[in-house]
Amino acid sequence: SDPESYIHRIGRVGRAGREGVAVTLAEPREHRMLKAIERMTKQPIVIEKVPTVADLRARQLELTRAALHESLLDDDLDSYRVVVETLTDEFDVVQVALAAVKLAHEASAAATDDEHIPQIAARPIKEIRGRAQSAGRFDGAGGGESGAGGRPDSAPRGGRRGGAFEPGMARLFVGAGRVAKIRPKDLVGAIANESRLSGRDIGAIEIADRFSLVEVPEDSADEVIAALRASTIKGKSVQVRRDRGGR
Repeated sequence: SDPESYIHRIGRVGRAGREGVAVTLAEPREHRMLKAIERMTKQPIVIEKVPTVADLRARQLELTRAALHESLLDDDLDSYRVVVETLTDEFDVVQVALAAVKLAHEASAAATDDEHIPQIAARPIKEIRGRAQSAGRFDGAGGGESGAGGRPDSAPRGGRRGGAFEPGMARLFVGAGRVAKIRPKDLVGAIANESRLSGRDIGAIEIADRFSLVEVPEDSADEVIAALRASTIKGKSVQVRRDRGGR
């Protein structure tokens, strides 16, 4: 999603004077958006790697150790002495302790999925540019008519212009464009805030002088139309309907 939509949604963690911690799962390609969020919020975002299965198991063992330590300090353990003394007649005391720790750990720790989550490393910028150039999507200067964001306002987010659009998507007409200072992120933010869609669900966006076109999943199109008609974009109510080709 775009930074404004993200900040709006993540702010719910600390509503009504409460404090909270937000955990966001992001791919390397989304790190630029995280930097934009840091600039807007003036707060640092700590980047951590996804924990491995070994990390999770180590953490669970640490929690078990802490629980046993607290029990040794606070609990009345004399009623269990007879069990230990009976077992130490047959086993070494360390073996008895190990078995007790195993039982305590299995009783308190949640089952761990053994499937390892691979670490995803960001690709070098040269590799990204090389692939983009081979696909004709990157010219090193951000494109002919682009503004500070490196993308023309009228360019679709998905790289398509007019004509056919992606199967399973519906193209919506929004009655506001460049003249109303509408930007792609305004449309993404409005849709993400007012519907169940996220920014990643939204397809190509084209912005003309007096209208915009945006693609959304076909099965969510009517919901998005109703939501946008009941809200505002940049403080103004706008016409929203399925695109009919003619304007």
